[in-house]
Amino acid sequence: CVKMAAKGEIDRIDLVQVDFNVVLKIIKHCEEEGSSLELVTGHLVGLVDIENRTLEVTNSFPLHSSDGEVDEQEAQKYVTEILKKFRSINVDYHQIGWYQSTHLSSHINKNFLENHFSYQYPSEEAVVLVYDPLATSRGMLSIKAYRISDVLMQPLKNETNFSPEMLQHNNIEHTDLFEEIPLVIKTSKLGTALLCELEGKANSFEKHEFLSLATSNVLQWNLKMLMTGVDNLYQDTARLVQYEKKQSSLRQQRQQFIQRRREENQKRIAKGEEPLPDAEEAVDKELNIKPIQHPNRLDSFLVMDQLDAFCQQLEKTASQGIGKMYLADCLQQNT
Repeated sequence: CVKMAAKGEIDRIDLVQVDFNVVLKIIKHCEEEGSSLELVTGHLVGLVDIENRTLEVTNSFPLHSSDGEVDEQEAQKYVTEILKKFRSINVDYHQIGWYQSTHLSSHINKNFLENHFSYQYPSEEAVVLVYDPLATSRGMLSIKAYRISDVLMQPLKNETNFSPEMLQHNNIEHTDLFEEIPLVIKTSKLGTALLCELEGKANSFEKHEFLSLATSNVLQWNLKMLMTGVDNLYQDTARLVQYEKKQSSLRQQRQQFIQRRREENQKRIAKGEEPLPDAEEAVDKELNIKPIQHPNRLDSFLVMDQLDAFCQQLEKTASQGIGKMYLADCLQQNT
C-alpha cells in the first residue's frame, strides 16, 4: 500500500518512478508545440511512497504556450481547474513538480532555477523532469529528474545574496547547484503492446541511421552554446574584477585617512584635547563612503554549470564519433 507523505514527513526522495503514459505525454507535447527549438513546460502529479522513499509520477498535463505573455492568474486558474477535474474522476491530483524540454543541456539558467524553487520551497520532494528531444531523436531516450541541492536550497530560502564571501564561507561550488535523482520508467503490458504496435506501423524508410558518421550539427550547436557561455562568463568575471578594484581603492583610501587621523589624535592627546573618532564606521560616514553592491555570483555559477554540461556533451559526442569512425574503418578494410 502506497502512503501519501504529509508536509514535513519525508526529507529526501531517493528514486523517481515515472509511468509510461507520462513519458509519452511529454514526448507528444514536445512534438506538437516544441517546433523551432521552442521549449515546452507542463505540470506533474502523483504521490510519494514513504516506505520506499520514491516519488511516483503518475500523470501530467501541459502548460500551453501563447503568443503573448502568460498571465499568472490565468495560468493558476487553468492548473486549479485541471487538478479539480483529476480529483473528480478519482485519479492522482497532488502536484509534485513540473517538466521542461531542453536542447543539449541549455536549460540551466536562472529562470529554470527560480521556477523549480517555486515548486521545491513549499514541497521538498518536488522534482523537475528535463526531456531532450534532440538527444532522443538520435536513438537514446533522454529524460532526467533534478532538484535543487540542499546546499543551495537554504541560502535561497533565506534570500541570501550570493557574494564571493558567502560562497567561500559555505564552500559552495558550481557543481552543487542541482542534484540528479535516479529515474526509472514504469511500464505495463498495455504499454509494451502499444510500443510494438507503433514500431510495426513505423515506416522503415524513416528510421534513423544510427551508424551515420555525421555529427556536425550537434557539434556546431554545442560549440555555439559553449562560445556564448564563455562570453557571458568573461563579462561576469570582468564585473567581479571591477568590484574588487573598487573595494581595494576604498580600503586604501580608508586606511590612509585612519593613519592621518591617528597621527592627529596623538597630537591632540599631547595638547590635552579629546581624540577624534577613528573607527571604520565613523571614517566611512565622514568620508561619505557608501558600500558597493557586490555582484551576484549565482549567475556565474549557473553559467559554469551550463558550460560543464556542454563540455560533457561534447566529450560524449566526440567519443561516439571516434568509435563510429574506427568501426567504419574496420568494415572498409574487411570488404
